[in-house]
Amino acid sequence: MAAHRAPVARRWIRVFVTSFAALATFGAGVSAYASWLSTGSGTGSGTTGTAAIQVQAVVGGNSTSLYPGGQADVLVKVVNLNAYSVKVTSITTGTAVIAANGCTPTGVTFTSPTDYSGAQFTLPASGTTTLVLANAASMSLASASACQGTTFSVPVTVQVRK
Repeated sequence: MAAHRAPVARRWIRVFVTSFAALATFGAGVSAYASWLSTGSGTGSGTTGTAAIQVQAVVGGNSTSLYPGGQADVLVKVVNLNAYSVKVTSITTGTAVIAANGCTPTGVTFTSPTDYSGAQFTLPASGTTTLVLANAASMSLASASACQGTTFSVPVTVQVRK
């Protein structure tokens, strides 16, 4: 009789192991399915830095001269103080053009570029770049005679992004 009991005991062990394996597989599947369908929420924070640049803009250069009714190039010297290159996204002026000899009215206006896709608008890391803005300065016929032959400074704001 003892010989007969051994196969039954082994059968129960096989049934138990098979059942356990099936349950374990089912449990892993349910866990994976639950993990796939689960949702969560959270919060995060970050800080942004400011790209540091220095700017100086003057009318003239490149053998152009400004005269009443005419236009001239504006040279914008930009120093990128960052350890990475930056891209100019806008150049604007908020105040009047300043004449070196103090003449008024200067009659000089600045026209911002409309396209910043050119290679000159990418400023190298830790470098100085002079942007040449073709015909960006105009002088009206109402300019004072005392403004002849003077240098004009254009107060500009240059915006950049990484």
